[in-house]
Amino acid sequence: MGGEVVVAPVGNPKAYRPVTYVMGEAQVRERLYASAVRRARGAGRLLLLAGFSLCELYGKCNDFKSGAEAVARGIREELRLSGEADVAVLPNALGAKFRFADRKTEGYFASAYREILRRLHAWDPSSIVVDTSHGINYMSLMAVEAARLAAAVLAASHRRAVDLMLVNSEPLVGDAERLHVMELHRERITPSSAVQLIVRPFLVDENKGYFLKYARGCGGDKPFKWGRALFNGVYLYLAARRGEVAECRDSLEAEFEVQVREDGGVYIYGKYPRPQHAYLHAIVEAVSGIFPEKKSEFSAKELEDFARAYAPSETVEAIVRNELDKLSSLCTKPTAPHKWAKLSELYDGVEAKCAADKRNLYAHGGFEKNVTYVKCQDGELYLSYGECLDEVERHL
Repeated sequence: MGGEVVVAPVGNPKAYRPVTYVMGEAQVRERLYASAVRRARGAGRLLLLAGFSLCELYGKCNDFKSGAEAVARGIREELRLSGEADVAVLPNALGAKFRFADRKTEGYFASAYREILRRLHAWDPSSIVVDTSHGINYMSLMAVEAARLAAAVLAASHRRAVDLMLVNSEPLVGDAERLHVMELHRERITPSSAVQLIVRPFLVDENKGYFLKYARGCGGDKPFKWGRALFNGVYLYLAARRGEVAECRDSLEAEFEVQVREDGGVYIYGKYPRPQHAYLHAIVEAVSGIFPEKKSEFSAKELEDFARAYAPSETVEAIVRNELDKLSSLCTKPTAPHKWAKLSELYDGVEAKCAADKRNLYAHGGFEKNVTYVKCQDGELYLSYGECLDEVERHL
């Protein structure tokens, strides 16, 4: 764990010449700006995002897998990259010769997200630097957003903060020999801010039409329920639905495959991931990381720890923790339940049906009395939705 990764789109490396890059007190002479940044900062890893259109320089273009392997190999040899550097080859649009079937460029973003996340999970860095100096303009913009989304998933999955920094260099004009590196932006993505970033697309019902076509293996609008649950601290529900979340994640993996075909000298990506696939993958990957296994019950202490780490606001954290503190007092009373009992039975003397009130569900941190079961064990409170899980889901 720890260390820093530099992520950078890269264009045609054959056109790069050595330049002295100045970053703070460090001066590094390199052909590739990202390599200079890595050396100046002492970063442990470098990930280059290369466009598939470079296949014309390094190999054949009518098969994505073999063409991408040739591009990655060619870039490594051209730039003499060390073992700490990796190259991910992504579908990109270039003029009229390389294009996506829908004539958009969004497939680059989704592919960049998935390739960046693969490396972040493997390398587990504490800091990510995104170099926006090279590549076609849309590549840099989409690489930044892809890296931010991937960093949020890493922060949520590993329950720790990840620093993200964006840098750029002065443009290379004429015979310039020295270029200064500029820091454009810096942010710290905590587990709680990661939740805000990841769930944002799933909090608005109007977005369902944008996602449902791409969530066929995810139970229709279930990702919207998962997003609302994570945003509102309904952790018991998410852990119990972990199996469905994993199935959704598995179904999405195949969507990141890229296929290309040649048509009259034009290379067309016929299959490629859309942004919806990236956002869907981000939420299920985060939930899978937060809850490594399916569980139907948690102690009050465990749920309080989730709220401390992941509540997207002080209000949500306070609601969940205050409710748990109040419920935990049940275990200090002579009438403490040592077998599962519904809160409505303890409070009202009647075990009501699984019929939650939506306002109360959120107002009580997910612990609405008609759907929540509790028991005391060794002086500690445990909670579950038991047979009322579907009723909770109905209100999310």
